[in-house]
Amino acid sequence: MPNPQQTSNALAGLVNHLTTAIVLINARMEIVALNLAAENLFRASHYQMQLEPVSNLLLLDPLLKQQLEHSSKQQQSFTSRDTQIQQTNGRMLWVDLSVTAVDEHGSLALEIQPLERVKKLTQEARMSTQQQTSANLVRNLAHEIKNPLGGIRGAAQLLQRELDPSLHEFTDIIISEADRLRDLVDRLVGPQRQTQKQRYNIHQVLDKIEQLLKAEAGEQIQLIRDYDPSLPELLIDANQITQVLLNVGRNALQSLLENDIQPGQISLKTRAVRRFTIGNTCHRLVCCISIIDNGPGIAADLIEDIFFPLVTRRAQGTGLGLSIAQSLIQQHQGLIECNSQKGQTCFNIYLPMENNP
Repeated sequence: MPNPQQTSNALAGLVNHLTTAIVLINARMEIVALNLAAENLFRASHYQMQLEPVSNLLLLDPLLKQQLEHSSKQQQSFTSRDTQIQQTNGRMLWVDLSVTAVDEHGSLALEIQPLERVKKLTQEARMSTQQQTSANLVRNLAHEIKNPLGGIRGAAQLLQRELDPSLHEFTDIIISEADRLRDLVDRLVGPQRQTQKQRYNIHQVLDKIEQLLKAEAGEQIQLIRDYDPSLPELLIDANQITQVLLNVGRNALQSLLENDIQPGQISLKTRAVRRFTIGNTCHRLVCCISIIDNGPGIAADLIEDIFFPLVTRRAQGTGLGLSIAQSLIQQHQGLIECNSQKGQTCFNIYLPMENNP
């Protein structure tokens, strides 16, 4: 039979292996212990935080503080689902918070399960379903539009042969507008070419994007490179990834120029990210390519829909650039997402690295 000390050590080891962050506090609202998950979540060590006020770890709003004090005095437990807590660095976290009274001295165990990644996965799945439905609708609509368009164009050509040359300008308008609509429908359907993947240095692609944006912006916009030189070559279709990054980069450039942001900045950044989930697959390692600008941000009522076709607020925009970008990234089994607020818009493009050297 194991002795009490062995049992205690075994329990401590088990708690440290839990993925749920656990913070043990006493009746004075001081931290007694953190498990490894809590240390990783709050970026603080158990020894550093021992007997420190819990407010040094997370900022307690008056209601939560009152609930904790009541639980400590009455030895009652409570659970708060899908709630926000604020770290001392100001970062807000969506979590499930369970508080359990653990002894008669008023000690409490706080179980904190972060929901941020779960929310992202749920949103990603919802967006994927909506976009698949949208793509099917667009394909069916494109088929229904292109058939009569061909008839209209053919009829205009036949009519042109019978008309006086002085009236050809009118049939020319019909033909050119039919061609324009056909091209728009083709772009709506999205890229038809299959990916032709080869091993390629992603930084060479980004250097090309930088050159193209510089040619368009001149000295008006500052372009910043922030590369991770340790990244290996990726198995990608370089032309398609160039189109994705150029679509996103040009959107950032146009936003800065149209809103006369001074000084306007666009950052091109790469990083390796470990254990990242795309769809239903958890990848050991992915490449994250970020395009960040200091523009006015994307309107809150538009941010959820920016990857749908024809969604735009720009007078000259078609609303197809991001839709096409997402389609190309999906062909690479990757993910594109956007975070935006006033003063910073960041597009993150994630590409799996498992098949790369």
